[in-house]
Amino acid sequence: MTRKWKARIRVSNGAIQEITVEADNFFNARALIETQYGAGCIFSGPHPA
Repeated sequence: MTRKWKARIRVSNGAIQEITVEADNFFNARALIETQYGAGCIFSGPHPA
């Protein structure tokens, strides 16, 4: 079952941005975020939204 996950990421200019993704679990949410924004970009999360 797909759930929404929130995370805070660090973008290229150093700012922190909150994002939301849809994934089946924590590990898939983390993989989706790091695929889109780059490895090591996650500041906090992902947490269920």
